[in-house]
Amino acid sequence: MHGINNDSVIEPPPQVQALSLTPTGNHAGRSITVPDKEKKSSFQDLTSDTLSLIFRHLKLRDIRSLQKVCTRLRDLIKEDNALAKAWFRQFSSAHQNQLRMSINRKDKNQLRAWFELFSNDQALLESLTDRQPTSVYSPALLFFTRAELMSKCKTFELVTKATIDKTYEANSATSFEDHMNMSHLNRVVSAALSADGRYLVTANGDKTAKIYDHQPDGTWEKKTTIPHDRQVKSAVFSPDSHHLATASVNGTAIIFDLRCDESWEPNTTIVHGRDIKSVGFSTDSQHVVTASFDYTAKIHSQKDDGSWQLTAIIPHNDLVNSATFSTDGCHVITASLDKTVKIYSQMDDRSWKEKDVITHNDGVLSATFSADGRYVATASKDCIATIYEKKSDGAWEINTTIQHSQAFNLATFSPDSRHLVTASNNYLMKIYGRKANGLWEVKAIFDHEPFVVSATFSPDGRHVVTASNYLTRAKIFGQQDDGTWLEKATIIHDRRISSASFSADGSQVITSSFDGIVKITELRRNHLLSAVTG
Repeated sequence: MHGINNDSVIEPPPQVQALSLTPTGNHAGRSITVPDKEKKSSFQDLTSDTLSLIFRHLKLRDIRSLQKVCTRLRDLIKEDNALAKAWFRQFSSAHQNQLRMSINRKDKNQLRAWFELFSNDQALLESLTDRQPTSVYSPALLFFTRAELMSKCKTFELVTKATIDKTYEANSATSFEDHMNMSHLNRVVSAALSADGRYLVTANGDKTAKIYDHQPDGTWEKKTTIPHDRQVKSAVFSPDSHHLATASVNGTAIIFDLRCDESWEPNTTIVHGRDIKSVGFSTDSQHVVTASFDYTAKIHSQKDDGSWQLTAIIPHNDLVNSATFSTDGCHVITASLDKTVKIYSQMDDRSWKEKDVITHNDGVLSATFSADGRYVATASKDCIATIYEKKSDGAWEINTTIQHSQAFNLATFSPDSRHLVTASNNYLMKIYGRKANGLWEVKAIFDHEPFVVSATFSPDGRHVVTASNYLTRAKIFGQQDDGTWLEKATIIHDRRISSASFSADGSQVITSSFDGIVKITELRRNHLLSAVTG
């Protein structure tokens, strides 16, 4: 971790000398000596350096509790930025790198503008933007402070920063048949930003993926059109922003490489026997996994020469609905309609072997790891979402069972592994929080009609954006300081929203729709209704 050591050893606290003198006095002309009990050192007697070491080994909630003990501890916690460091430690090293990258890309003016979206406290803005972004604790402090400011907002003001409009335009002379065909061709099935914020890719109904470049004036210019034989189902960038993978309903996925001249060149084609349901990279950008309706998931790994080779085929007995990597990139979890979840792990020789199988009573629609690797969440057609916990012997045991009246669509963990969002066909979305004992409890329930097809957490883990089947609105939910959740904003399109996600710095939401439009929407403090007064 950049300057934040998770493995620091706590040195023994310095010994505090007990008083060697005992009280004396006179009574009736006689001298008396009263023996005093040995004076013992207290937690408050520890040095600032020792307390700082202790803070590194405490969890966020424990440090918040310590703030209430005494003024000295409260001041030391503030001086040490202990809350920010503890918050930052909750994330995986891969996610910390993502947060750090989004900070380090900003100059002083951009950093100030980033904070001005949620505060007009000039003293605070000066103290934050005067810090060097590359200093030891800046990423933790800056992101934590901004997350706190965002959480204080009861609602957001939404500002559309960019709109990528439909490709085909009808006019008065367009026939009904052509109009319907244009409607299909204009569909944007998904849209995603690269982690560095430089590129945007769309998967489209006109059998193409389109790549846009971010221009200095804030607009997006189309640079590359990638043709496919059939509709493109999804398109995603690698975490290092150097690769792109597209997946089509014709059973092919193509991996592209970013060249020095900023062009995108095809590298490898992945072939399945039927539609590819999803494609995704590992956090180190060294592996790609595809899930297909041909009853398999495939893992491709990058060789030293930059090419990609097939390294594993994960077989199922029915359609594979999802396949995702663990945060450390060493495991893959697949979900299938054959009622099973499979976990494959990479061996020392870089091969992949089946390690675990989890069964359900009906087809499994999704399965994912928590960022810390401690939990697995599955969503099934049997109306049950299940959270499994990995025990010390490596076995996965049921931790919490979540029941809905209809089939689940998804179960997704937050980046800090502290929350889980579930969605079901009964038009309910639930947010669960992890308790101190490791069990999970419901924190919020929202009506969400019709049913949710995607729910994505913000990089700080405190907000969720959803997209719903047949719904023209993307909704943003946020956690407040007291831990409660509420709906904060709604982004509206003319037709069904197909995808919704946050930018890497959490300042924008990217939505795509079957209306042929992609919106990049900036979140700001609502000056009329915000709880922020500074």
